[in-house]
Amino acid sequence: MCSLILAGTLGIGAGGLGSAPAFAAAGGPTGLTTADQACATAAPGPYLSPTRLNDAQAVLLRGNYDTAVWGAEPTADFQVWDTAHPDAPQDWSERAGASNGKLLVQLEDPARQLDGVTYAWKVRVVAGSDTSPWSDTCYYTVDRTGGEAPAVSSADYPAGDSAHGEIGTAGSFTFTPAADDTVSYTYMFWDSVDSGSTTGWQNVQAGAVGGPATISWKPRTAGSTSLSVRAIDRAGNYSEQQYYAFNVRETRPSVFSAAYQNSEGYGDLKYNVGVPGQFDFSANIADTTSFAWHIDQDGPAGTADADADGRASALIAPTKPGHQTLYVRNVTRDGAPHPEQAYPFYVDNGPAVTGDIDRGVIIGSSLRFHLEPRTGNVTSYVYWNVGGDSSESAKTTIPAAADGSAELTWTADNTNQHTIGVRVQARSADGTLSESRWLSMSVWGAAPTVTRSGGDVVGTTATFTARTEMANPTEYEAVLNNDATTKQIVPAAADGTATFKFTVTKAQYTYVSVIARNAAGVRTDSGGTSWSVTNGPVVTSTDFPARGSGHIAPGKFTFKAQQAEATKFVYSIDSTDVYNAEVAVGPAGTAEVTWTPTTSGYFNLHVTSRTAAGARSSETYYSFYVEADPVTVTSVSPSTVETGGVRTLHITGSGFNTGNYVAVHTADGNYLSGTITGVSADRRTLTATVDLTYAVTGPASVDVQPDGYNSAVRLANAFTVIAQPALKATVAPVISGTAVVGSKLKSSTGTWDPRNATFTFQWTASGNPISGATKATYLVRPSDLGKKLSVSVTATRAGYTSATAKSAATGAVTKGHAPVGPVRK
Repeated sequence: MCSLILAGTLGIGAGGLGSAPAFAAAGGPTGLTTADQACATAAPGPYLSPTRLNDAQAVLLRGNYDTAVWGAEPTADFQVWDTAHPDAPQDWSERAGASNGKLLVQLEDPARQLDGVTYAWKVRVVAGSDTSPWSDTCYYTVDRTGGEAPAVSSADYPAGDSAHGEIGTAGSFTFTPAADDTVSYTYMFWDSVDSGSTTGWQNVQAGAVGGPATISWKPRTAGSTSLSVRAIDRAGNYSEQQYYAFNVRETRPSVFSAAYQNSEGYGDLKYNVGVPGQFDFSANIADTTSFAWHIDQDGPAGTADADADGRASALIAPTKPGHQTLYVRNVTRDGAPHPEQAYPFYVDNGPAVTGDIDRGVIIGSSLRFHLEPRTGNVTSYVYWNVGGDSSESAKTTIPAAADGSAELTWTADNTNQHTIGVRVQARSADGTLSESRWLSMSVWGAAPTVTRSGGDVVGTTATFTARTEMANPTEYEAVLNNDATTKQIVPAAADGTATFKFTVTKAQYTYVSVIARNAAGVRTDSGGTSWSVTNGPVVTSTDFPARGSGHIAPGKFTFKAQQAEATKFVYSIDSTDVYNAEVAVGPAGTAEVTWTPTTSGYFNLHVTSRTAAGARSSETYYSFYVEADPVTVTSVSPSTVETGGVRTLHITGSGFNTGNYVAVHTADGNYLSGTITGVSADRRTLTATVDLTYAVTGPASVDVQPDGYNSAVRLANAFTVIAQPALKATVAPVISGTAVVGSKLKSSTGTWDPRNATFTFQWTASGNPISGATKATYLVRPSDLGKKLSVSVTATRAGYTSATAKSAATGAVTKGHAPVGPVRK
């Protein structure tokens, strides 16, 4: 960011710095500014909050230089230091820039611009080996925090739940800072739920730096009110926010009228313009003697005497229709003025409507309403439609009868089917319009329901029957796959339905769209149906039915082509070795395939047909289940099996298949899962392996489970687990050689029963294994001096447990004879 700002501010080009002027010293930089403020030549200088200065949150240091002396593009050397440590200046040369007489550096590293520290800075121009004198020294102080929230107090509206003052009565609020550098405050009042609004943030200056400020404010509503205040310091930092909550006394009366309420459309229609209705007033302050009231600024006005409980009622006749407001205030014994309570209410003089109120209507049908006037000399009515998006139609006028009534018939059609309601007004002879009456409604588009038979295969014909709830349809219009060239218009039968047909020509997802019309041309919404059309083969099988189950035995599938000019079928069966197998299409368009399952379970057959040109039909999926045959287990061989590794079992019985599950239960009740490695062709012998490495000895049972659904068949005491024989040393290994440093020792293997074992060696010194000493020979090391050496020989052979034999130890290792060196003459 820094390089972009410098380039934009200084106009530094991409062509380099240019050559240095051949001058020595000239005047130092001038026009110094710190964060766009004139250079302060004494500490502490201006207080600056980098986060509030600019988007880069940096302090900008600027100056000017003489281009006639230093050229257009020298460099700048800025030095910035903590005034408490003048001997450790910061080097900002890598971020400084100079161009066209302007010098700039952007101090955007918070780690080098610490909060609360006063800094000094100076700058000079550099061109090659030449430098200008240093500029004057400027000072500033970094201030990054606004501190704690100020305190708020008010004698007129003290904090707490107790109510004081009243609406419109000014009160004083004093803000006292927690810091000594506060210069102003920003504050905002939050009104109670009566208005749910705020005053917005406003500012006031402190009386002096670090001093308080007092404001005056008039409450706009009664009840709970709060004040938010922040102090602002000389660097522009905002303090933490203070919340001050207080309660404004309610002195306005309570007002209610059952006759005239604020809800349009829900009032009692016996009340109208000029009809008196009762309004009830209740005082909220003591010594109320009466209530003064008026409607809006130009309506009726009057007073009502309060009883001993501060209550009164007034019969007030509104003089105009529509929304208006009654204002009421208390009149107290001392004559003190108090604020008015505003009571909005609605005067309804709209027509009375009966008939099909708040009903739905099917498109093409009508709703009927009887309209009665509630204003004088009504000669006509005006109505218009309101849509779900609040749009309004053009207004329609119908005449009134001599008694001012009228009949309104509203017909749902394609121009108004999105209507959610109708508004109706009465019009008097002089053109005066009443308030509107809202008639809620909904229009049902009556989309036809469509049923289909046939048409599942390419080249066949589908027959459709359509029916709509719209009254008296005269015709139906049907389109296949939204293709206008397929449009059919079919007259409706006497029962209001229509039947039509389409021949399907492609294997694809297919749909039919249908609308209905009546004699007036009103159309319904679009209905229809969809289905998949195929030209894939038909698959049948009595041996492996789609419903029911087959058996593990040879069986047949029959494929019948539905693709024109098909020459072969290509099929696969999931989870088997049958993959993309081919069979020719016979003269009758069919082929038979024989298959023998090797296991039970669920299978999916996938088959398509192909033409000689390679065109592929749709794929047919045929799912079926093969049930496992009953399993018997008669014997297991061998009768004894050794521990120590993976062993093979041969199980005889009947009904075996590769999908069976085999398990061995050892004498301690442990469960060992087996792996099936083969099943004989007659399915009477099953071969499985089981890991008996850690099995206990004793009798073992064998389970064979037909599949994942049927219970296992167990043969108890099927075989006996015996321990694996161990190798035995008949003669211990012997060490040959002399146990002296530098000599080579050799170990024999010893003699073992049985023979032909494989051997490993481990030499030890005084009983401790010697690292790397694992051969039959060993070269005695100096570290062995004084120790006794021995060797352990471990014998291993397949089918036997390995064993270890240890040699006798040598005597303590000695130094041996000193080597004889060459004779010097």
